[in-house]
Amino acid sequence: METEMGMVAEAHEAEDTRERILESSRKLFAEKGFDLTSVRDITTDAGCNVASVNYHFGCKDNLYLETFRSMLAFLREQRLSVLDEIMERTPQPTLEEFLRSFAEGFVDPLTDESRGRLFMALVSREMSDARLPHDVFLNEFIHPILERAMVAMAEFGPQLEPAAARMCIMSMVGQLLHALRAHHLFTTQGASELMPERLSDYVTHFVTFSVGGINACAVPTAIDNGAAGVGEADS
Repeated sequence: METEMGMVAEAHEAEDTRERILESSRKLFAEKGFDLTSVRDITTDAGCNVASVNYHFGCKDNLYLETFRSMLAFLREQRLSVLDEIMERTPQPTLEEFLRSFAEGFVDPLTDESRGRLFMALVSREMSDARLPHDVFLNEFIHPILERAMVAMAEFGPQLEPAAARMCIMSMVGQLLHALRAHHLFTTQGASELMPERLSDYVTHFVTFSVGGINACAVPTAIDNGAAGVGEADS
């Protein structure tokens, strides 16, 4: 029994050490970048020895990969959970309700002063100095969310060609990322009048703007085509 309890305690201690290393690596890779962050920097911050990184991750490159993967998994599951919740609502949401939930589910995790800030910094550094395998970000983050969002768009929005639906979703994401960046930039540079003081006010604009854009991309219906024909005949 004592041996079994000892093994459980060792397993808990090992998992705790692994999580401390990941927490420190998220912070230091985000603040200093890959090249300026040493394994010793990370282990000193995490309160463990250098051998712990080798034991849990093998090398600094693998640690960076797992650091990114842990952030991607956290945000991916949050966003998929939001989309699943929307899909299960009764009565079925309107396009406006879907867009508002999508925006809030996208923005909220990234406004967190710790995890959200670190994720945005990590992504910025990765975009300027790519070190991840080329398919990690796409396969483990973008594709799962894009596929689920396409299903939701088909449920709650007008009929769209697949390419148009993808572009609409990408446009939505682009608006929200810009809002987060611009809100931080303008408020820290003393130009807060350029953006709403509250991001929730921007979300309201986002919904109105996106509804109009998505409807404008809709596949013309038979009624629309008939009306266009009448107009052409009258002219």
